[in-house]
Amino acid sequence: MVAIIPLLIIAIMIIAIIRLSKSSGRKNYFFGKRIHWVFGGYLAILVICAGLTPLLPTDEKIYKGIDVNVLDHAGTELYEAALAGNIDKVDSTYIKKTWNLDYQDQQLAITASNEEFIETSIIVERKTVNDGDIEAVYYKSGSSVNGMNISGLEKPLQIKVENNAMKIENPERLELEFTQFQQAFPINQFTGKSGYFSHSNSIYEGNSVLYLKVPKDLELTASPELNVQFVE
Repeated sequence: MVAIIPLLIIAIMIIAIIRLSKSSGRKNYFFGKRIHWVFGGYLAILVICAGLTPLLPTDEKIYKGIDVNVLDHAGTELYEAALAGNIDKVDSTYIKKTWNLDYQDQQLAITASNEEFIETSIIVERKTVNDGDIEAVYYKSGSSVNGMNISGLEKPLQIKVENNAMKIENPERLELEFTQFQQAFPINQFTGKSGYFSHSNSIYEGNSVLYLKVPKDLELTASPELNVQFVE
């Protein structure tokens, strides 16, 4: 109903101008005729734009919208649960990859591949036995771009164990391309929305945790660029 109001206003303006042009006499006949065509054409553009707008594809058809506050809360819960050793209570949908690594040595150095910065928190839980097995699970809470949930598109980090060292590599870089649709200026001037495309993006990256369960007496060392913590 609200969308019809601008059309009614234009129609009233056209009628008023036509009546004024008629009342002003023959001298302004051609001027009134010209105004009639101008506003008539403008009204036609409004009607066409209003009819085509619902047919334009929207982001919601491809990506599910999500509140950043919800993502932030979920990320905090993930980190706190891991640090408290309650990782089993975390939603299984956050699990991106798991590893079971046979490791019989007494020492293990945790390093970053190519000395790159690793944003993922590494949390270590010691087992009660020396079973020669390292269990690793990569958790990642939700992420979004411009309010769209892109969690399902993200890749896990990589782990490689060799020569008494666990090398960790950041996830494969994710590249996204978006096509933006904007309502035409005749519609935007009545809705109050900007008629220009926005080139800014809102990006939220969720929390990620690499949870390691290691043998009881395994001696660990870690590179300073890594955020390694032990279960409290």
